[in-house]
Amino acid sequence: MQTLAKQLSNQLSYDVRELTHEDEDQIYHLQKQHKAFFDLFLDHQLTKREAISDLDEVPSEATVAQKHYLGLFAGDQLVATVDLTIDYPLPQLVWLGQYFVDETVISVSEKAKILNQILIVLKKLMAVQVQLLVLKADQASQAFYDKAQFERLSDTRTQVGKVFMDAVIYQKTL
Repeated sequence: MQTLAKQLSNQLSYDVRELTHEDEDQIYHLQKQHKAFFDLFLDHQLTKREAISDLDEVPSEATVAQKHYLGLFAGDQLVATVDLTIDYPLPQLVWLGQYFVDETVISVSEKAKILNQILIVLKKLMAVQVQLLVLKADQASQAFYDKAQFERLSDTRTQVGKVFMDAVIYQKTL
């Protein structure tokens, strides 16, 4: 069976592969472009350590094998990252941890097309639903996922760093 990254590479006009510590500088560069997002919960500039933490973090009760932190590359340039945990928190459910794009390269409409292709591949892999959490203060992400036809499943509070924040859990049935 082809890897998730390989299947996505076949569907997208980008090279897709698992991110590693060799990609730290590019991950940090990409995430620094999302200052407005990080300003929602950080009282300081995003550090490289914070930016690359998703390389090693695995959700509780998930295994390393379930986690896929993928990079989309245009040539040698990292233009998007997507953090997926398969069969989490339940079988056939995929948790979308984060999805960042280089907005100087990828438009909002292209970001939506990429997400749709990811969902198609996940469905082929037998996933039936995708869930994610969006901070209520993150109006841009809420608008993006509303437009992408994710439904608002429930309101919750989540701890981001040392701060508790209101959030919405979104879900899309594939």
